[in-house]
Amino acid sequence: MTYVYDLILNFNNDLLDFYEWDKNDDIYHIKRISMIKIKSQVYNEIIDNEVCLSKDILNEIFNKCEYFDQKKIKNLPYALLVTDSYRVMALLLNSEGKVIKYSNLLLDEEEDTLELSIRIPQIKLEYNIVKEKEKNNLTRMENDILKYIRKELNNCYKKKDYSKLEYLYYEYFNKKTNDINEIYKRLLQELDSEITNKHYNLYDLIKLSYSNKMR
Repeated sequence: MTYVYDLILNFNNDLLDFYEWDKNDDIYHIKRISMIKIKSQVYNEIIDNEVCLSKDILNEIFNKCEYFDQKKIKNLPYALLVTDSYRVMALLLNSEGKVIKYSNLLLDEEEDTLELSIRIPQIKLEYNIVKEKEKNNLTRMENDILKYIRKELNNCYKKKDYSKLEYLYYEYFNKKTNDINEIYKRLLQELDSEITNKHYNLYDLIKLSYSNKMR
């Protein structure tokens, strides 16, 4: 087993580029982590699908990943790096072998790790595809904006703040209606469409309404 040392990882449900990391994320300063080299096809399938790795891999990597926690060193039970020598990412797995979170590396650490990966042998990774992931080409910020709008719409509808829903509907569609169910339904449907400036404007209006309340 090959080990990589002294990395910064940020495990998330999606594979985020380092410039999308947030200061409030749960960042790990990794002391040591296992790395395996796999075929590019396998690498792609891990990205595009929900997968479970074999028990053999779980046994090999169990508690091998160490990270710094203040003055202590702790373990992530099931974590490893996978690479095809062109790309590299970290995987966090549960005890059943299912990949539950992903992390990219910082640029300089990625370059060093890829250089190391050239010298290690490729293995045949045993895994099962559970199901194909839903395609999501949005950035983290775009996803957060849509989630925020959806939460606000749901809250307004639940609390019967119909005047606010009518206002948001008018600002978005530039027309009026008194049918609250139609307003709620149409605004939610727009969150499933391609994100545009109208979504950003709606987000800004919601944020502005909260800042005005605080004054």
